[in-house]
Amino acid sequence: MKKLLLFYVSVLTVTQMHAQIYSYPNLARQFSSSYATGSARMQGLGGSFGVLGADLSSISGNPAGLGFYTRSEVGMNVGFLDAQTTSNYFDQSTQESNTSLHIPNFGVVITGDYMNRSDWRGTFGFSYSQRTVFTQPLQVEGLNNRSSYLDFLIEKANSRYNYAGGGDIDGNVIDDEYDSFSKAANTLEGVAYQTFLINNSSSGGAPFNRFEPNLPTNQFGVATNSGVVSQWNFSYGANYKERLFLGVGLHFSKLKSINDFSWTEEFIGANYIAGFETNEKLETTGSGISATLGLIYKLTPSLRISLAAESPMYYDQMAERLTGITFPRVFGVPSELNGNPITITKVNPVRLMPNEFNYQMTTPLKFSAGAAYFFGKRALVSFDAEYMNYPGIRLAAAELGAFANQQFKDKYNGQVKANFQSALNLKVGAEIRVSSAWSVRGGVATYGQIYASDYDLIDRSQFQISAGLGYRSNAFYLDLGVWQRTGKDAYTPYVLKNAADYGSAALQILNTQVVIGGGVYF
Repeated sequence: MKKLLLFYVSVLTVTQMHAQIYSYPNLARQFSSSYATGSARMQGLGGSFGVLGADLSSISGNPAGLGFYTRSEVGMNVGFLDAQTTSNYFDQSTQESNTSLHIPNFGVVITGDYMNRSDWRGTFGFSYSQRTVFTQPLQVEGLNNRSSYLDFLIEKANSRYNYAGGGDIDGNVIDDEYDSFSKAANTLEGVAYQTFLINNSSSGGAPFNRFEPNLPTNQFGVATNSGVVSQWNFSYGANYKERLFLGVGLHFSKLKSINDFSWTEEFIGANYIAGFETNEKLETTGSGISATLGLIYKLTPSLRISLAAESPMYYDQMAERLTGITFPRVFGVPSELNGNPITITKVNPVRLMPNEFNYQMTTPLKFSAGAAYFFGKRALVSFDAEYMNYPGIRLAAAELGAFANQQFKDKYNGQVKANFQSALNLKVGAEIRVSSAWSVRGGVATYGQIYASDYDLIDRSQFQISAGLGYRSNAFYLDLGVWQRTGKDAYTPYVLKNAADYGSAALQILNTQVVIGGGVYF
C-alpha cells in the first residue's frame, strides 16, 4: 500500500504536468474514442454503414447487418495511416509526422437457416477489429521568456515539503524519497533535486529555488504514442422475411498504449546549469468487455432505418507503469565538501523509480441511428448519427481501499463531468454502381466536440472526407478506401499557479489513411 500511495501522489503531479497525455480523464477519453477503422468499403463511405449490412464491419458495429448476408464469407483489410501534427508554441511552428501499417479488421461470416423456420434466416460472424489506433505524434519548440518546467517542479516541492526538512527529499527519513543505491527518486521533483536542477533553502527545506531563474529558455518537447484498442467480436444477426433484421454482439477488448515524452531545456547565458533533458514513458494495458444490440428495418424496398446501442466497455484492470530519467547538463554547481566550497562539474543522471498502478475504467455508452435510400441497384445514400455519452466515463481504483478509492473517484469522475460533454458524430456516404462489377464511393463525417464549452475556447470537433472504389464478382471482392481527417487541439507541457507564466501550443491535426480490403465467398 505504501508504494501505491506514493504513486498516487506522483500521478497527481503528472496529471498537471501533461494535461493532454497523462491525466486520467484525458487518458479515458483517448481510450474511448472511436473513428472509422472498419472495412475499406465502410471507410470509403465515410463510416456511414450502420444501416447497410452485409459487411465485415457489421460484426463489430451494428450486428443486425449480418442478417443481409446470403453467402458465407472470409475477408481482411489492411490500412496505412499517416498522422501529422503542426504545433505553434511561443510563435514558433513545428511539424511532426508518423506512419503506421495496421489491420482494421478481418473476419469470417457463416450464414444459414439456424432457427429452423422458413421466415427466419440467421448469420454468425466472428472478427478481429481495431477500434482505435494510437499514433498521433507531437513536437513543440519555442523560446520561453516566462518560465521553465523547473518552476513547476519547484511549486510541487514547495507544496509537498512546506512543513518538512530537506531530509524528506533527500531520502533520509521514513518517506524514503530517494534511493542512493539505485540512483532513483520516487517523484519528479525528487529527481530534479538530486540532479541540482532545484535546490532547497539555506535552512534545509522549503522554499525551493533554482539557479538563475530569469534566463530565457529554449524549450523542446517530443511526444509519441503507439498501441491500439483491439477487439475480438462474436455477433449474430437474424433476418425475418427480408424486412426485419435483429442482431446481438459480444466484444472482448484488449488495450495497449505507450506514451513516450521527452522535454529538453537550454538556459541562454547560464553560468551554472546549462540545461537538462527528461524522458518519461507511460505504459498502459487493459482488457474489457461490452455488448451491442442492433435493429434494421425496411420501411420500403428502397428505404431502411437502423438503431443500435453499445454498452459501456468495462475494463476491470487497467495496469499502468511510469518510468523516467533526467540528464542534467551543468557548467559548474557551487557546493561544499567538509565545510569547504567546491564546484561540481559532473552530475550523473537520476531515474524516476518505476511506479505501477491499477485502476478500473468504464467507457461511454453509445447510441446510433441511421437511414439509407436505394435508387434501385444503381446507387445508394446512407446516413448515420452516433451519440457518445462522454460524461458517463467512470474511473475507480479499488485496490487503494474504500476511503482512498472514493477520493479517487470523486476527484477524477468530477473532472470528467466538468470537462466533457456528450458528442454527436454525423456521417453521410454515397455509392454509385458504374458497371455490373465496379462501384465508386464517397463520404463526409464530423466528429463532435468532446470538451465542455467552458473548458477552453478551442473547437476540437473533427471533419473527415473520404472516397473509395470497389469491385464485386460472384466469387470475390476487392475494395479501396481513402479518408482524410482534420481538427484542432492544444498541448500544455506544464502549468503554474500564475497562468501568465506558462504557455500552451496550438495544434493542427491532419491524418490520412488508405485501406485495401478483399474477401471470398463460399
